[in-house]
Parts: sequence; C-alpha cells; structure tokens
Amino acid sequence: MRKRFSEGSAIASTVVTGDDFDELEDTFQAFLAPDTVKLHTPAPTGFFDISQLSGLRIPGIDPNGLSVYEMTLDSDVVLHGEETPDAYTVVVTVTGRSQFLINKEEVPSRHVVTGPETRFRTGFEHPDILMLRIGKQLVADAMRERRGEAPTSTLRFDPAIVEASGMGQWITLLHTFSETAASGLFDRSPLAAAHFEKLLLHGLLDTQPHSLSDDLAAEPSRPKSTAVRRAMTYCEEHAAEPVSIGELAMAARVSVRALQLAFRTELGLTPMEYLRRVRLDHVHQDLLAIAQGRAAGTVTDVALRWGFTHLGRFSGFYRETYGKLPSQTARLTA
Repeated sequence: MRKRFSEGSAIASTVVTGDDFDELEDTFQAFLAPDTVKLHTPAPTGFFDISQLSGLRIPGIDPNGLSVYEMTLDSDVVLHGEETPDAYTVVVTVTGRSQFLINKEEVPSRHVVTGPETRFRTGFEHPDILMLRIGKQLVADAMRERRGEAPTSTLRFDPAIVEASGMGQWITLLHTFSETAASGLFDRSPLAAAHFEKLLLHGLLDTQPHSLSDDLAAEPSRPKSTAVRRAMTYCEEHAAEPVSIGELAMAARVSVRALQLAFRTELGLTPMEYLRRVRLDHVHQDLLAIAQGRAAGTVTDVALRWGFTHLGRFSGFYRETYGKLPSQTARLTA
C-alpha cells in the first residue's frame, strides 16, 4: 500500500476513520444524494479512512470550489448512489481495484468522472483512491470565462478516463496537487492555490471529453500581433496598479490609436475592457478563496485591491461576467 499524502500532514483533516461501516455509509450520505446511498460489505472486516487534503472543511460540496480527498479501504465494498445536483467527482484508483457502473452502463476504466445527478454502482477491492470534488457552479464559471457567455446546458463528462488520451498527465497533476496541498503550501499561499486549482480545472476541461468540448475547440485563437501580446502581458503583470491607455500603448510600443484598433480587430475589446477582465478574474479568485476559508476579507477589500473604486459599477461588471453578485461568490450558495 502506498504512503498516503495525509500521513504526517498537519493540514489534512480526517473525515471518517475506523471499522464501523455503518458510519462509512453515513459519511457517503453526507456527500451524495442521501436517499440513494447504500453501502454493502460482503465481508465487513478491515478498516477505512477518508481524509481531506484541500478545500472547504465541511461535508457535501462547495458549488464555487473544489476539494480533494484520499480514501483507503482495507476491505471489499459495493457502493450505490447518486451524485448531488451541484457536483462533479473524479475518482482516481491509485492501488487496488475499482469497477464502475455509470447510469447502468459498465465503464471499462479504473478512473471515472461523475456529474450532477449521475447514478452509479461502484465495487471497491482494497483500493487507495484520490477523489476530486468540483462544484457545478465553478465549472459553469470556467466555461463562461473561456467562451464569454454562460453555458446553456449542464456540462456532462464522458465517464471513462483514458490515461493514454492525455489524462495520464492530468492524473499526475492531481497527485502533485494533493501532495502540495498536504504539505501546507496552499494554506500559506492562497494565490498559489488559486492558480493550481485553475490549472487542474482547465486541464480537465481541455483533456477529458465532455458535452461542451466542441465549444472549447471553437475558442478564438490567441492574437498573433506583438503589440497586443505585449499589452496583454502588461495588463496581467500590473493589474493591481493604476494603468492608463497611454501606459499600455508605451508597453506595446505603438500609438494609442493603433493599439485600440488592434484590440478591436483581434479581441473585440478595447484595451481597458481587457484590463477590466483581467482584474475581474483576480477578484473572482480572491472571493472564491474567501468562500473556501483560505483567505479573509470583504468584497469591498477585494474590489479596492484590484482597482475597482466605484462599487456599484464593479458589482454590475462582476454580475455581467459571472452571472451573480460578488457577495454570492464570497459565501457558499445553494
């Protein structure tokens, strides 16, 4: 059996541990649709342990965030259940065996993704497992960010994870994320956590096939002109500072008018609209960190930090981009 990430970690927290499998069933009911969960143990001996490595320390799901757990089962277990309406779960079998039926169809893979209200039957044989739980709203927000508009339907992943398709590298990334979370680095650096979570989420969206993959494949190509790339880099590096259109033009080494024309042609935005999007993304990540307990502060604190001094206009921009008020992101919403 591998050395678990949670061993010796001052950050990881125990969700449930022991040999009372009724308690284990109760735990699964707290995380999934409770009326659907049944746990069978053909030989109810051995022990189990579920520890949380990152995310909000509550049962269930943070609709705006993600959490990582590791589970060890020193037993054979059959679990029936249904995912909640608000969550996706990636199950990665590290050691042992796992067999999955998703919506009554056998999935020929040791690793799977379930989505909102997906029904499943899983047979576990002495496994070590990593579980990534992702809030439905976080996925919708990521798609909105990528496409500029909210998805009109719930994203559905193909359940089987095929490592040869590129998901093998993504699973390695999940291992690295888990190890880093258990080390305590993310608690000391919420910004690092936010960037890593984004990498994990967008890597999953780009690598694992899903119902909206064609929408992502149709994303406009990154602008090729040197002037626009320079201005975009300047926006990203100086987002927390006062920035004028003149400074952007100087960074891009072109005139203001030429820069405005290039942005309109290549991005459909003005340079200052692009800067606002960069700042809003930083705001969004900071508010998610507050909601997940990884940072402290108020919506006003975050808005001012990223250059939004008119709070009414800021709320309007944020709602237009993310479909909700900033105060709703900063706290868990059902």
